[in-house]
Amino acid sequence: MKTYLIEDEKPALQRLQGLLEQIGDIEIIGTSGGGKQAILEIDALQPELVLLDIHLADMSGLDVLQLIKSKPAVIFTTAYDQYAVQAFELRAVDYLLKPFSLERLQEAISRVRQKTEKPAIDELIARWRPPQACLTLFASRFGDKIIIFSDDEIVYFTSENKFTYACLENRRYLLNPTLSQLQARLDPEKFVRIHRSVIVNLNYVHKIEADSSGGYTITTRDKNKSQLPVSRSAGKSLRKRLGW
Repeated sequence: MKTYLIEDEKPALQRLQGLLEQIGDIEIIGTSGGGKQAILEIDALQPELVLLDIHLADMSGLDVLQLIKSKPAVIFTTAYDQYAVQAFELRAVDYLLKPFSLERLQEAISRVRQKTEKPAIDELIARWRPPQACLTLFASRFGDKIIIFSDDEIVYFTSENKFTYACLENRRYLLNPTLSQLQARLDPEKFVRIHRSVIVNLNYVHKIEADSSGGYTITTRDKNKSQLPVSRSAGKSLRKRLGW
């Protein structure tokens, strides 16, 4: 089984490689310590199985799953305590709670081998949430590159024709999550849903004006001075948030 490993701690990676060498029919075709490199290599190498650390230096394991085009079987490796792990475990894939034994690793791989269909990765993405963690880094595929930017750079998020974009001052980038999925994972002190198609970074709100429809329009404070619609329902809560 062609296998790719993503682990940002070198000793943990070396230990995992040593354990896998003791299991038959496992061919390690690549390793990475970061998500950005892993995304490009997984799409190029097309592994059947990926062992994926949840916490990486440049992005989360969730980001990696969202950005890869191929859909290999995935086994998470994690340092979360047992209770937290149970919150997102699905039978379609498995997890390994660090430090794990050779027997536990064999059990996880056996589960993958016995499957007749590919794991329900989309279901896993929808259900998994880091405990009490807000997204601060975002990644977007741009040609052959993976662009990474922070939440402080984002002026607003918008949804157009079923596509979601992060709008920065210099350009906008396509994202995989929907606005509702983003809303659930953004810092509520910084980002507010002002319309069914817009989430704004409050730090970029320059001016709010009432319009003829009974709603409001926000003008951003970046060089683009974008004008964003505010729905009636969101207008009242936004005014309260801003002490207006």
